[in-house]
Amino acid sequence: MGKAIPDDVMAELKSCHVILKGPTTTPQKGDGMPNIESANVAMRKALDLFANIRPVKVPEEGINWTIFRENTEGGYAVGSSGFNVTDDLAVDFVVTTKQGSDRIARLAYDYARKNGLDRVSLVTKANVIKTTDGNFLEDCHKVGDLYPEITTDEWYADIMTAKLVDQKRRRDFKVLLLPNLYGDIISDEAAEFQGGVGTAGCANIGKKYAMFEAIHGSAPRMIREGRGEYADPCSMLRACVMLLSHIGLQDRADKLEKALDFCMFEDKKLTITGRPGGAKCSDFGDYVMETLKNL
Repeated sequence: MGKAIPDDVMAELKSCHVILKGPTTTPQKGDGMPNIESANVAMRKALDLFANIRPVKVPEEGINWTIFRENTEGGYAVGSSGFNVTDDLAVDFVVTTKQGSDRIARLAYDYARKNGLDRVSLVTKANVIKTTDGNFLEDCHKVGDLYPEITTDEWYADIMTAKLVDQKRRRDFKVLLLPNLYGDIISDEAAEFQGGVGTAGCANIGKKYAMFEAIHGSAPRMIREGRGEYADPCSMLRACVMLLSHIGLQDRADKLEKALDFCMFEDKKLTITGRPGGAKCSDFGDYVMETLKNL
């Protein structure tokens, strides 16, 4: 008790190098639940899943982004270990290491090179958070210098949230490279263009383990409001695409991705809204399965 992940569950996770994980609930201060670490954060640290990779695409709008979020440091490294100095003063921590910044940057630039992408955008608040964000930015630039064919540009996190809305400028973005907190926030915003967080999956990659999941957490409110049957399955299905690719079943990954693209972007016979009036999760799942059979 009192742990984000029980010891026996963690032992099972460590016995398997590839994991497909469903959404979990993270306790929030004031909600009456124990002040324990996020299960996601605990798993990412225990398995050293240092890279969170979140693709988003909307073909008709020229959006095809791959977001590389550093996954074990930043504001989430010791997010449950802050303290109240006095009744008026509270302190939390941000952690950045050269090794952590270097390895996520190398993965992002390698991905850009292998996929023929000529731009990597670094997103920080190094103008204000000068030490940790500043170090992340400097380390990423040093890695970028090793890839002279790739253009590196810089954006502040707040401006990036605005430019993703800019219909002309957002077509320029290809690979985004961010510290943990900004990567979480901006990838959720990015997913909205695709149809919401329920449409986007992600990979959590380390040197030994890989875990695949939806980018969203659990949604107990949907159950309380009687909307559970309208939940969007696409985020988990997109995660399965990435899992299949990771384990070498690229033909099956491509087939599932093609079916999802057809259902979400082309045919659009059913639309998930998360509410009555939209398609039910089971109906949309059947729609994807029927599409797969016809490919």
